Amino acid sequence: METIVAWNSRLLSAILVIVPDTPFADDPTAALVAVIARLRREAGLTLEDLADRAGLHRTSLGLVERGERGLTIHSSSRIAEALDLSLGALIALAEADEEGVSRQETALSPRRLPTSVSMNSERLLELTGLEAGAIRSAVEYAYDTLDLIDAELIARGSEPISGLVELANLSSMIGNLVGAGVAEASGGLYVRNRPHAFPDLVPQREDLPDLEVKTALETNSPKGHLPKEGVYLTFRYALGGPNSEYTRGKDSRGRTAWVWEVRVGYLGLADFSISNTDGDSGKTAVIKTEAFKTMPVVLFDPRFFPYARAWGGLSASSVALE
Repeated sequence: METIVAWNSRLLSAILVIVPDTPFADDPTAALVAVIARLRREAGLTLEDLADRAGLHRTSLGLVERGERGLTIHSSSRIAEALDLSLGALIALAEADEEGVSRQETALSPRRLPTSVSMNSERLLELTGLEAGAIRSAVEYAYDTLDLIDAELIARGSEPISGLVELANLSSMIGNLVGAGVAEASGGLYVRNRPHAFPDLVPQREDLPDLEVKTALETNSPKGHLPKEGVYLTFRYALGGPNSEYTRGKDSRGRTAWVWEVRVGYLGLADFSISNTDGDSGKTAVIKTEAFKTMPVVLFDPRFFPYARAWGGLSASSVALE
């Protein structure tokens, strides 16, 4: 099984492409073990208590704390969950302890969605074969990945990923993550296609449609390079704070991406508006507002509703989060 050192080093290698001067910790595993031991003691937990919560053997955890056994990704993730932290937050705390970085810069607890954010589950199932939980899981998959990347970046004194890439690239990144999340949560119904190929999600049964995934920021309409007929999943997100803080408006954007809306629907060629103006890098196909509004909403998180007034059947009070 892969160790944290190998996995963490690969993640950091990817991050260093963006932040080339970011230093590696001398021993990421040692720092992680130290913070686990500290958090366990601060919580008043014995080795046996934490091992039971994490579903690990007490002797194994003791060997890890004494530096006599390495940590795996699986074990680290279970320990983080037992401490009510995301794996990314646990790594961030380990790095912060070494480098004196504030612990409040990124979400510490895993960002999880209640079932109340799901809507029109029957239409989703009818159009795609997917259960509502698959969409929630896809969004949480994106959250976990982004939080892990942000934790590593912030621990090294960098901006989070949203501050390092253009918003268009951030949208593409989120689209790739939610697409991968849908495939993972689909129970084998869909697999990811190769990059830049249509459709984004390839069905594994003849009775299922090709699925195209599009993302957009705040109130923007999702768009693509060329109009393509088919079934679409659209994800729109807002930028708020790491602990669900959000204030509407471009000047109040935070640094943490939050998906506020997911829609599903069949779109024909006539449902796109085509732009081919001078200066564009080729044609751009934007989903028309009228067509977009007819797509059923399958996930809505009202905490991050970016409109000043009700839009498309939604408002800031449309759903009560549990």
